[in-house]
Amino acid sequence: MAEEAAAAGEESQPKKKKFKIPTTAIIVLVVAVVEGLAFYGVTSFLGGGPQAAHGIEDGDDYTAGDDPTQIVETAEIELLSRFKVPNDKRGQAFMYDLDVYIKVPAAEKEATTAFVASRAGEISDRIARIIRASDPPMLHEPELKTLRLKIRHVLNELIGDTDTILEILIPRCVPMRAG
Repeated sequence: MAEEAAAAGEESQPKKKKFKIPTTAIIVLVVAVVEGLAFYGVTSFLGGGPQAAHGIEDGDDYTAGDDPTQIVETAEIELLSRFKVPNDKRGQAFMYDLDVYIKVPAAEKEATTAFVASRAGEISDRIARIIRASDPPMLHEPELKTLRLKIRHVLNELIGDTDTILEILIPRCVPMRAG
């Protein structure tokens, strides 16, 4: 009877299943590891390690050159004062009253002043064209970045040198309704 009770107890208890990892998971894992090792090996073999940069030779001083913290002396030249230009791109006529200055290196001040004086009419005409053709959002930007860029581009084109003009200054740009 004891045997029957033991046999009945075994039958009533569920059999414990051992956790088996499926063979497909093992195969996928082995293939992934082998693939990763093969990729690493091929890239290590073909890569050849880090290469030296061109233009740098042994013994070169990497800090040589101009001091970037050096302050360049500048001068301001007045281009336009109380310059009024109409713009009707909004559907109504607006008159833009502005002052325009340029910042140049101090060494270039005399040459640039002579250039501005000799071509004052052409400079004012080009700037007037820019303002007349500009959309209102561009003329109402907080820092007038687009207007400054366009004026700088035109002046660099007239001067023929992109290093002469350091910055365009527009201290006053007042839109007024016209008519």
